[in-house]
Parts: sequence; structure tokens; C-alpha cells
Amino acid sequence: MKRVFAWAAAHLVAVCYLLALALWALWALGNAGWDAVGFATGRLTTVHVPLSSLQSQDIALTDEGLWVTTGADPQFHLQAGQPVRSVLFETGAPASGFEGYWADGGQDFSLRRRVWADETAGGVLLVLPEAAQTLRIDPAAGAGVVLAEGKNASLTVNPPVAFWRYFVPRAEQALALAVLPAAAAVALDLGLFWKGRLLKKRG
Repeated sequence: MKRVFAWAAAHLVAVCYLLALALWALWALGNAGWDAVGFATGRLTTVHVPLSSLQSQDIALTDEGLWVTTGADPQFHLQAGQPVRSVLFETGAPASGFEGYWADGGQDFSLRRRVWADETAGGVLLVLPEAAQTLRIDPAAGAGVVLAEGKNASLTVNPPVAFWRYFVPRAEQALALAVLPAAAAVALDLGLFWKGRLLKKRG
């Protein structure tokens, strides 16, 4: 055991990064498992929500049956009546223009609770890092962007999500995984250094 501690003390940076990755993997597995339980028990269900039922801003349905942005800040507001973990928007618009903001229980939308969309074969996919009751979808800035076709166009709430997506960190999470283990290693190294100095003085 002493050899293990000695090796860990000599490789603090590697140890801290390994611990951080292990904790991240456990957290991701926990989320995947919790969602699986949610689908099995009915807490989470996959449903199609018509765009016409959503509160919207700067978005209109034209006479030709096209959902088009009409202003600088288009938005859809979704209250699904169940926890939302992911949303699939069937569209030909680029995913780079889509972002989602989630909130719960009267909370305001903020940049701290924002996710960027990923492009998939079926359209644009938003995956939330936690379940939410309310979601705001900002499709694309500017007017004249065609988002969907048909009066009955809809989005899919809680579509099945690939297992690997649970392990993809958001931008701030990736930054934390890159910086915090190194900072922890420096703090531990300083602590061990001063501990050694104090022991020498006492000796």
C-alpha cells in the first residue's frame, strides 16, 4: 500500500485526471441508467408535439405551409407535461443555428442553462444534461429561415439517444475536466511539500 501511495504522490497530475475521468464516467452511467429506468416506468415517454401547439416568437406558418422565421429572435417554448431530456426537431435548417435553454419551476432562462444542437440524420437534436420541465428552442437568428414544412409539422420529445452521448461533456464541463484536475494536483503537491517541511522542522 505504501508503494501505491508513493507512486500516486509522484504522479499527482495523472492520478487527478484519472479520478476526474472515473467520476465523470460514473456520473454519465448514472444518467443513462436513470433515463433507462424512466422509460421503463413511464416517467419518460417519447411523444410528438405539433409546432402549432407551441408558444412561439418571430415564427409564422405561411400560406404555403412553411414554418419560417420572421424576426431577429425566433423562439419556440415547450412545456411537455413530463421531464424533458432530449428533443428532435425535424428540419433542413443547419444545426449550427439551433440552441436550447431549459428551466424548472419559474426559473428564468439563462446562458448557464444552454445547450447547442447536434445535426443528425433525422434533423436537429438537443440533449439536455438534466431533466427539465420547460424548454426554449432558438432555431436560427434572422428572418426568412425555413424551419419545417406542413401544418402538422412536429418535434419529438424524448427520442431515444445514443448511449455515447451521455459521455459527451458540455463546453463548461469539458473546461472543468481540463482545468480542475491540474489545479487539484498543484494544491495537493503544495500540501505535501509543506507537510514535509513541517515534519522536518519537528524532527
